[in-house]
Amino acid sequence: MTGYAQVRSQAVSPNGDQAQYTFTVSLKSVNHRYLDLGMRLPSDFDALEMKLRKLLKEKIVRGHVDLILSVERSGGGEFKLNKELVSAYVKAFRAAAQECAVSCEPDLNVILKMPGALSSGLEGVVNGPMEAAILASTEQAVERLNEMREEEGRGTEHELRRCMQRLYAATEEVSLLRHAVSKAYLEKVQARMTE
Repeated sequence: MTGYAQVRSQAVSPNGDQAQYTFTVSLKSVNHRYLDLGMRLPSDFDALEMKLRKLLKEKIVRGHVDLILSVERSGGGEFKLNKELVSAYVKAFRAAAQECAVSCEPDLNVILKMPGALSSGLEGVVNGPMEAAILASTEQAVERLNEMREEEGRGTEHELRRCMQRLYAATEEVSLLRHAVSKAYLEKVQARMTE
């Protein structure tokens, strides 16, 4: 069954840097014969993936289920600049500009969006209270998702029962008309044969 659930929560960094993390767990499900899990987690949260998979397998039997975890940091903590990588990007940009005989300077906004240029400071955050908060929020999201899926299932059951009642009524009507139709058809065939 299809369904969607989202839980937003907060946790304090276990690193003691007074940073607060707001995270959102989103679950989306569509009908599928088996359980097929897809996950999108921040790169620093890869260690948590197996625990999330285990939790989902315990609570959801079937369907194509996508879990998306997004994490935002507020207050305290700093972003870390990967100086070597940024310098390499700038050097490569300038070399390409010189090679193509173009005079321009690299855009710092673009460079800082390059993968690995800035470290969010999430390394080592996923432990203890943060991990427990994410798993608890995932459980809440699964409960909401299953409620939505059950509601859709009840709606589908209701629609199928209505269709079955209409089919039953149609077969009853056909059954009542069967004798008269058979008799009329037989008379028609006999008339043709007589001709």
